[in-house]
Amino acid sequence: MARSARREERKVPFGAAFDASVGKSFPRNFVTTSKYTLLSFLPLVTFEQFQKRANVYFTFICVLMYLGEHTPLIDSSVSWWSTAAVLIPMMAMSMVISGLDDARRHQADRQTNNQRARAIRIGGSYGVFLDTVLWKDILVGDILVLKSEEELPADLVPLACSGVAGQCYVSTANLDGETNLKIKSCVGLAQSYLCSEEKEEGPPLLDQAIECLPGINGLLHIEAPTKSINKFTGSVELPNSQTSQESLSAANLLLRGTQLRNTAWLFGVVVYTGPHTRMAMNSREIPTKQANLEQVVNRAMLVVLGAQSFLSLLSSILYVANEGRFKSLWYLYPPDTAIELATATRLVMNWFKFFILYSNLMPISLYAAMEICNFFQAYFVKNDLAMYDEDQDCPAAVRSTNLCHELGQISYIFSDKTGTLTQNVMELKRVAILGKVFGEVTEERGFSEVKELHCWCQANVHQRLAADAFLEVLAVAHTVMIATNNKGEQYFEAESPDEGALVEGAEQLGWRFCHRTAESIVVNVHGQNQVYQILAVNSFNSTRKRMSTVARAPDGRVWLWVKGADNVMIARASSVPEWIDQNLSHFSEDGLRTLVLGRRLLGPDEAERWLKDFDAAQCSLDDRDSRLEEVAEKIETGLELLGITGIEDKLQVGVPDAIEKLREAGIQLWVLTGDKLETARNIGFSTKLLSAAMDIGVLTGENLKASLEEIRIQHEKAKESNMDCALMVTGAALEQISHESLMEDFFEISQGCKVVVACRVSPLQKSQLVRLVRDSAHPQPVTLAIGDGANDVPMIQEAHVGVGVSGKEGRQAVNAADFSIAQFRFLERLLVVHGRWDYRRTCKFILYTFWKNAIITMLLFYYTFFSGYSGTCMFTSTVWTSFSMILFWPIIATGLFDRDVTDEQAIRFPALYETGRLGLDLNLSKMIEMLLSAFVHSLVIMTVAVVSVGDLDIGATGSYYSFSFMIFSWVVLTMNYRATFITTTYNWVFVASLGVSFFTYVLFVVLYSDLPSFFPEVYGLAFHVTQRPLFWMGTLAVPLLAMMIDMFKAYLMLEFFPDTRDLILERSVKGGLSGQLRKVKSEILPPTSSPSRSILVPRSHSWQPTPSLSSSFAFSYPEGTKKTNLRSMGSRSHFKRDTSFLDQVERHLGDTSVISSGDDSDAASTASTASVKFNRPSTTPFAQQTMKSVQFVLDWKVVFASSSAIGLLFLCMGLGTLFVSISASQIRILYDGPHEKIKARSSSWAFMGQNMVLPCHAPGECTYSLELPADLEPPIQVYYEVKPFWQNYFSYMSSVVHPQLHGHMAPEEASRRCSKESRWTASGEEIFPCGLIATSVFNDTFEIQDVPIDTESEQMPVWRNFQNPPEYLKKPNISWLYERYPTTTSRELGVQSKRFIAWMLPNFLNRASKPYGVISTPLKKGQIVDLKINSRFPVAASGAWKTVLLTRGTQNYVLAVVLLVSGGLCFCLACAVWSIHLFCARELGSARGRRRSWPRWQRWEEQSQTSSGSESA
Repeated sequence: MARSARREERKVPFGAAFDASVGKSFPRNFVTTSKYTLLSFLPLVTFEQFQKRANVYFTFICVLMYLGEHTPLIDSSVSWWSTAAVLIPMMAMSMVISGLDDARRHQADRQTNNQRARAIRIGGSYGVFLDTVLWKDILVGDILVLKSEEELPADLVPLACSGVAGQCYVSTANLDGETNLKIKSCVGLAQSYLCSEEKEEGPPLLDQAIECLPGINGLLHIEAPTKSINKFTGSVELPNSQTSQESLSAANLLLRGTQLRNTAWLFGVVVYTGPHTRMAMNSREIPTKQANLEQVVNRAMLVVLGAQSFLSLLSSILYVANEGRFKSLWYLYPPDTAIELATATRLVMNWFKFFILYSNLMPISLYAAMEICNFFQAYFVKNDLAMYDEDQDCPAAVRSTNLCHELGQISYIFSDKTGTLTQNVMELKRVAILGKVFGEVTEERGFSEVKELHCWCQANVHQRLAADAFLEVLAVAHTVMIATNNKGEQYFEAESPDEGALVEGAEQLGWRFCHRTAESIVVNVHGQNQVYQILAVNSFNSTRKRMSTVARAPDGRVWLWVKGADNVMIARASSVPEWIDQNLSHFSEDGLRTLVLGRRLLGPDEAERWLKDFDAAQCSLDDRDSRLEEVAEKIETGLELLGITGIEDKLQVGVPDAIEKLREAGIQLWVLTGDKLETARNIGFSTKLLSAAMDIGVLTGENLKASLEEIRIQHEKAKESNMDCALMVTGAALEQISHESLMEDFFEISQGCKVVVACRVSPLQKSQLVRLVRDSAHPQPVTLAIGDGANDVPMIQEAHVGVGVSGKEGRQAVNAADFSIAQFRFLERLLVVHGRWDYRRTCKFILYTFWKNAIITMLLFYYTFFSGYSGTCMFTSTVWTSFSMILFWPIIATGLFDRDVTDEQAIRFPALYETGRLGLDLNLSKMIEMLLSAFVHSLVIMTVAVVSVGDLDIGATGSYYSFSFMIFSWVVLTMNYRATFITTTYNWVFVASLGVSFFTYVLFVVLYSDLPSFFPEVYGLAFHVTQRPLFWMGTLAVPLLAMMIDMFKAYLMLEFFPDTRDLILERSVKGGLSGQLRKVKSEILPPTSSPSRSILVPRSHSWQPTPSLSSSFAFSYPEGTKKTNLRSMGSRSHFKRDTSFLDQVERHLGDTSVISSGDDSDAASTASTASVKFNRPSTTPFAQQTMKSVQFVLDWKVVFASSSAIGLLFLCMGLGTLFVSISASQIRILYDGPHEKIKARSSSWAFMGQNMVLPCHAPGECTYSLELPADLEPPIQVYYEVKPFWQNYFSYMSSVVHPQLHGHMAPEEASRRCSKESRWTASGEEIFPCGLIATSVFNDTFEIQDVPIDTESEQMPVWRNFQNPPEYLKKPNISWLYERYPTTTSRELGVQSKRFIAWMLPNFLNRASKPYGVISTPLKKGQIVDLKINSRFPVAASGAWKTVLLTRGTQNYVLAVVLLVSGGLCFCLACAVWSIHLFCARELGSARGRRRSWPRWQRWEEQSQTSSGSESA
C-alpha cells in the first residue's frame, strides 16, 4: 500500500533494475518535527492549554460566573468577562508562544526537506547522468552521491567509496551525540565491481566508478524498519559479480543525519526514507520535568482551594441562617416571600455563589508571570560571562527555563568523572614492564622517562625483548587512522582518547605508527619500517571490555595482541606475575586510568582454523555479532601479560575549589564513574572530594550485610569525633545490594555521608542511584546530575535537574540536559549564584502573589458582613479585572533583578545556599506568615475604610462606587509598597516598573471614569473622589500603617533572629567586606589559582583526538561498529580528494551551493575562525545584571526614624481631623424607627447637645418647634439616613438598569435585571425605571418654615447626571417615576432629580445616607424654627430608624481617634526600638551571642577605655 509502514522484509531493486513505483510505495523522504498544522493548531493547542489545571479551574469559574449572570441557578456578583479578560490573553500568550515555537520547527523542516542531493540516474544518451533532487523527493532505490563533510539525507547502503576496499568514515554526533568517527564498509561485491582492482594504484576515482554503474543490476533484501541503530540485517544480490550474494550488517548501513568524514566520495542506494529512517524512529522528546517550586505551588493551590471552599461554606451558612430575616424586608423581596428550597440545596447554591466571589484567592496571573521570570532568569544564565568558556567559545545554555529556580535547592549532586571532573584529554604517563615502572605524573607534556626506558632496554636482551613486545602491542593493536586536513598536515584520527594517547606514547618511545593499508600496518621501529599484516580485529564492547588484533609479524609468526581492563585480562592470563597487582595499585593511587597488555603466539594450524571460524561468523546472516564474540572468546585465552599502561585524564580547571565550595554549601556529592576503585579514590583526593580527615567506608561486594553494619558503626563513632564520613561502593556491590534487598540499609548509611563514590557502575546503575535518592529520602530532596557523555544521559534525565558538560564525548548529554556548561567549575556559580538568586526571587514573587490575592479575598469576605451575606463584590467587575494588569509590573522586576547578596558574596559564603536547599523561603511556616500578614493588612485597609465613612457619609463619598474606588486605590498603593518593601535591590528597572504600575493605574482610572458609554455607573467618579480630603488621608494612612507593621516585625526578626544573609548584607553595607568583595567591572571572570595539574595543556599537533562514549571501566574504548578483517582498514596515508569529476558536473549544473554540507572540522578551519567568538554573551549591564543599584538595609536608625516620622504624621492628621470635627456644626434629629428604640434613644442618645429625638412614625406628618443648639452658616447641607438599610444587598443593587438612567428604554436589559414585581404595576403598566432601588425610593419630605430647602441645588454633593429617554411622557402604559414618587421628583425632571440620583447610588455600608438639599439661609444658635416632617418611608417593620441632619462641615471623631491611636502606637514602637538599641542591641554584621548583651553605653565606655589603654601603651 502506498506510503504505508511495511513491517515485512522489503526488497529494493537498484541500478539498472531500479523501479520508481517500488520507491513510491514507501513513505516520502519528508521528515516532520512540527506538532501542528494550520487545521490542527487551534484544537491541539487549546487541548494542551487545558492540560494545565489552573486554566481548567478558571474556565470552570468563568462558566459559573456566566451561569450566575444569565440563569436563575446561582447568583454571581462578578461578571464572567472579568475573569475571561485575564484568562484568555494569558492562554493566548501561551498559544502564541507554542505557535512561534512550532513555526520555527516548520521552518527548520522546510530547510531540511528542501535541501538538495545528487542522484545518479541510469539512462539517457550517455547511459548515466547526474540529477539534483530535493531531500523530500528522494525515493527508496535511488543511488545518491555524497562528498566528504556532507550529511546523509536518508538511510543508505553504501555501494562504493574512495576508500580502498570500500572503507568509509561517518560522524554520528547528530544521531547519538558521540563525536568519534564510525568505520563503515561498502558492499564488497559492489565495491569490487565498480572499483576494480585492475585500475591504477591509489584510491578509487569517482568517474571510473560511475562508468561501471549502468551495468549493475542489484536487489537488496533488507529488514523492516526498526529503531536499532547498532543492528541491521540483510543481503544483496548482484548477478554481475562472481559471487552473486553477500550478507549485510550494521557496518553496511549509513544513517540519515550522520556525516561523511575523511572520505572523498561515496555513493549508495537509499533503503529507508522519511519516518522509516533510524533517526526519525528514534526521535523522542526529552521528558518534561516539573520544578520542585511548581509542585510546592500546586500543593499551595490545593490549600488555597480548600481555604476558598471553607470561606464559601462559612459565608453560605451565614447567608442561609439569616435568609429569613432579609426575605422579610419589603424593599428586598415581595411581601410574603417564602423559602421554598431545602436547606441543603440553598447551602449548595450559595456555596457556588461565594466560591465565585472568592475565586480571586487563586492567583490567575501566577503561572504566566512565572513564565516571564523564568525566561529572563534563563537569559541571565546564558549571558553570564563568568560561565563563558573563551577557548571553546561556549556559553552556558538553558533548555528547561522552568528549572532555573530549581538550581537554588539542590541537595544531591551526581557527577560523572571522566570528561566532567576531568578534561578527557589523555596522555600516557606511566608504564610497567617486568615490574619496572617508567614515567612520572608531571605537568610537562608527554612521557617523562623516555631515556630511562631506552637505557633499561639496553641493559640486557631479555629486557629489550620485553619492552619491544610491550610497545609492539601499542603500535599495532589499534584502529587509529592517519588523516590529512586541508593544509595537507597529517593527524591521528582515533576512536577513543585512550587509543590516541597509547599510539602517541608508543611514538615517543620509538615505535611510530606510519600508515595503514588495506591489509597491513606500517610501523617505524627506531628508524626502520616494519610491515604487519592484519588478519582480523576483535572489536570492543561493554561486555568484553577488551579488543584484540590477529596479525602476522615481519618474521612471519602470527600473534594475538590484546589490551583491556585489568579484571578481564587477568582472568584470561596463563599466569599473573605479582608485580601486576602491585603496579595496578600504584597507578591507581596516582589517579591514572590503567590498561593491561597481553599477547599469545598462534601456531599456523590454530591460526588457520580460527580464521576460518572468524570468516564464517563474519559471513553469517543471522546473529552475526554473537557469533563473532564467541569466536573471539575461543582465542583470547592463555595470554602472556606484557605490562601495564597508566593514562592520565587531567582534572579540569577549578574542580577542587568548586567541589569544596559545593560541599560548604551543604550539598552531598555522589561521583558515579566507570573507573576502578583505586583510581576513583585518588581522583577523589585530588579533587578535594575526599580528604584524610574523613572516615571512608568501602563496599566491594563481599558479605555486604555485615559490611554495611560495620560501616554504620564505624561512621557513628566518626561522627562522635566530629569527623566527616564518605562511602565508596563498586558496581558489583550495588548489584548485590539490590539483589539482596539491602538498598534501604545502603541509603541510610549513604545519607549520613558527605561524599559517596560509586565505581565501575553502568549507565543503568547511575540512573538507579539517582532514583534511589529521589524515592528514599523524605522529604524528597532536589537532585542534580552532571555528565558529558552518552552514558550519562539516563541519570541526567532521571534527576530533577540535568546538567551537560560540553566536553569531548559528544553532545548527547548536552542535548538531553536541562542546562549545559563548558566546565565543571561553572557549576558552582550556576548553583550558589544564579540558583540561589532565582530561588529567592521566585519565592518572593510567589508569596507576594498569594499575599496580594489573599488580601483582596479577605476584603471581600469582610464586606460580606456589611452586605447582608448576599455575596456582593466590593469591587466592580472592571476593577476586579484591572488588579492583575496594574500590580503585575513591580513584582516582575523583583523576580528578575532582586538580590540580597552580590555574586562575590554568594561564592565567598556558600553556606548562604542553605536558604534554598532547606526550602527556607517557601514552606508551610512562610505560607502561614504570609496569610497572617494578609489578614493584618486587609484588616488595616478595611478598618480605615469603615471608620472613614464616619457617623454619616458626608459628601456622598460613602456611595458604593466611590468607596469601592477609594479602597481599590488604597489596595494598589499598599501592594506596590509591599513589592517595594520585600525587594532588597533597587535599580532603574524596578523604579520604572513602579512608574509603569502607577501610570497604568492612572490610565485605567481616567478611562474607567470618563467613558459613560461603557461604564455609566462611575462616570466622573475619579474626579469627584480625588477632591475629597478623606481620599488622600486614607492614601497616606493605609500604606503607612502597613509599612510600620512590616518594618517593626522585620526589625524584631533581624535583631533577635538574624540569618547569615542579614549579617553579610549588614557588613557589606557598612564597609566590612568592601575591601574583599568590591565589584570591579573588569574582573568578571573569577580568579584562577596558580598553574597546577588541573591546568589545560594543549595536545600534540600530531594527534587530533575524536573521543567517544566512555565505557564503565578504566579502559575507555568506544563501543561501536565491529572491525572485521583486513578490509576494514583502508589506507588513509594517501587520502586523495578525487572529486574533480563531480566538481566539474556541479559547476556545470550550478548547484554546488545548495548541496547539504556539514561544518568543516579541520584544524585549518578552526584556526581561521578562532579569533571570532560567535557565541560570546552580551556584555551589557542588563545581561550581566550589573546595573547600578541601591540596597536597603534595615537597622534601628531607619526603624526609629520611620516610626517617629509616621507617628508624627498620624498625630497631625488625627489632630486635624479632630479640629475639623469640633469646628463643624451639626444638628441630628432622629424621628422614626422601632418604638422601643425610639424611647431608648430619647433618654440616652445625646452627643454634645446637637442630637435630638423627635418621633414622627410613618405614615404621618409632624411639626416641631426647635431651638437651634448651634450656629449654622450657609451653605447648610441637609442629609437623611436610614439605618440599617441594605442598599448594598446584591439582589437590590444589581437590579439597577443603567441604560434606563441614561436615556434608553432598554427592554431587554430590564427584563433581565428587574423582577416581575419591580417591573410591572398591579394594573399591568410597565415601571420606568424598573428595579428594586427605583421602586423603593425614599419619599419623606422636610420643611423649615421661612427657611427654604433647595432639593435641586448645584451645591448638593451629587456629581452624576441622568437623562430621560426620548419616549418620556409619550409612550403609553408606562408608570413614570414622578407618578409613583411625586414628592421626590417632578413631571419635568423625571429621573434627573438630584434626590433620585443620590438614591440610585447605593451606599457602601448597610445604610442609606443621602443628600436631601441645601439651605442658603444662616441659622443662629437659639433661633426657634418650625420643622415639618412628612414621614412616608416605612422603616418600623424592618427595624431601621430614620435621621435628618443639618450640617455645616464634617464630623468624624472615630477617624480622628483611629489616627491619634495609630500615631501613639508608632511612637511606642519607636520607644521600643530605642530601648532595644540601648539595652540589648546586636552589633551590626555580627550574630547575637548567647550571653546577655549589656547596655550600649557600657560597651561604649569599655571600648573607650580599651582605646585609651592602647594609645598609652
